[in-house]
Amino acid sequence: MFGKLLKYDFRSMWKQFAFIWPAALALALVNRFTISSLEGSSTVGETTAGVAMLIYVSILIAMFIIAVIFVIQRFYKGLLGDEGYLMHTLPVRSWQLVGSKLLCAVITTAVNVVVAIFSIFLIIPWNHADFQEIIRAFQYLFSHWDINATYGVLGIVESILFMLVSFATGFLQLYLAMSVGHLFNKNRVAMSVIAFIAVNTVVGILLNTASPAMEHVFSAITAGTAGMSLYLRSICIAIVGELILSAIYFVGTEYILRNKLNLE
Repeated sequence: MFGKLLKYDFRSMWKQFAFIWPAALALALVNRFTISSLEGSSTVGETTAGVAMLIYVSILIAMFIIAVIFVIQRFYKGLLGDEGYLMHTLPVRSWQLVGSKLLCAVITTAVNVVVAIFSIFLIIPWNHADFQEIIRAFQYLFSHWDINATYGVLGIVESILFMLVSFATGFLQLYLAMSVGHLFNKNRVAMSVIAFIAVNTVVGILLNTASPAMEHVFSAITAGTAGMSLYLRSICIAIVGELILSAIYFVGTEYILRNKLNLE
């Protein structure tokens, strides 16, 4: 049943991007040709290139804004709004409902990042010599693999993991704020905004209060490390911190949905 729930959430979310993702890639290709033809071009050509780049940047910005809007909308309408009457009668637990929305939100945002990066690479006027240089670089890397290459790969993996966990933390904070706001009978949207600000404030105060102890722990963990090793340990500590916050937000949201839900 959880698989069907995921399929429903992904289908509801991704159909909103059926135009945006191809449009971003298509505009990237347009900008590739307009930029490459700027040399010696007329004022009309420069204007066309500028307009194409403006539209492309606007599409990228809109892609991420729309993602956040739909993440909020899918959770609010799907679990706290009219659809909630149906969703909460399904043979799944509350944590599965939250987990499905969260997984869909994180993966969709990650796909947005991939599309944005890929579109930027499309704009770059690669030629055959550039690809040959890249292939030779990878061949050299794999034939001279050492500890630095291992650290480099681990650094990339940890950075990606930190990005995904940060996405989850941000979305779960929104979920918790909306759940708290829904406990009230009136002005639920306003109360959700107030709850979001309150959660941010409380977390900020707690982090500032605990910062001396956190710095001491950080120094103890990273003692004797430098360079890439220090970076890897720092990212690991940051990931653990984000996971702790995510767990708190997730448990709070699930508790409200399971015990305090008010759909009236």
